[in-house]
Amino acid sequence: MIRILKRDIERVMKSKKIIRVAYFTDTGKELALKLFDDWDKAIPEYRNEQLSLNDWVQDSFENHLPILFIGAVGIAVRAIAPFVNNKLKDSAVVVTDELGLNVIPILSGHFGGANDWARAIAEKIDSNPVITTATDINNVFAVDVFARENGFKIKNKEMIKVVSTKALKGEKLNAIETQEYLDIDGLWLVPKRLTLGIGCKKGKTFKELFEFVTSVYDEEYLYDNLYAISSIDVKASEIGLIKLAQYFGVPFMTYSADELLAVEGDFNESDFVKENVGVGNVCERSALLAAGEESTIIKEKKAFDGMTLAAARREKIVIDW
Repeated sequence: MIRILKRDIERVMKSKKIIRVAYFTDTGKELALKLFDDWDKAIPEYRNEQLSLNDWVQDSFENHLPILFIGAVGIAVRAIAPFVNNKLKDSAVVVTDELGLNVIPILSGHFGGANDWARAIAEKIDSNPVITTATDINNVFAVDVFARENGFKIKNKEMIKVVSTKALKGEKLNAIETQEYLDIDGLWLVPKRLTLGIGCKKGKTFKELFEFVTSVYDEEYLYDNLYAISSIDVKASEIGLIKLAQYFGVPFMTYSADELLAVEGDFNESDFVKENVGVGNVCERSALLAAGEESTIIKEKKAFDGMTLAAARREKIVIDW
């Protein structure tokens, strides 16, 4: 049976995320500046006005980055319509009016996290989050949120509606646990077991990091199996690493030098890295920490052009019921 443990939720919740932002008026710009002033939850990437709105939205969807539109819902709906394709991969999309009266998630409310973004934004600007998802407003179990938060791949997404309908009716949900999957009334959830520990020089781009990790693992394999990306805490605001984690829809976990040094094992240490960050091996140690108890290194340190990577396997499945 799968052993049920509590995930390090606090560490994940504190990690920063990037959100794309588009505004269309001076009033909207003022609201954006108010929102992102001294906000540790998000790093804004404002729309490049040299790009058409269509191209900018397309780029956001291709990189799986959430979008905040400050303006009319109609503008947002028309802008995203050509790119809506897969509820498990589509960007989270949130809209707020330029006065910040209401904040409305309009796409990927659960798996993409748009509902969470809407609540967080509304709290920051003292606004009204307009949540319309049935499981949220009725405060019942949402299986797709459960899967996202606990590192499961959804094998048959068409069953999400079936499970949600039962939950909304107040019916008992039946779960079957094995070593390889969790079955909730016919919805198969497979635990993602791979963690990637990554170290890098400051300023490494998403493109550089993406090409590095996909030279080691196939992109689709990572989608199916990657649970988390991890590093040292001095990299907590490294844009390339944050984008890489968001691209694959996984947490970016960072650890202090002391936490990394406490990991037991025989590691390939670097005196240069130790001098700079206080620990001689970031990738292997952080991969093991993110994977949790009894985890094992399955790919030793690999280095290329100022980047290092190692992989570990989760053995105990971490779940927050």
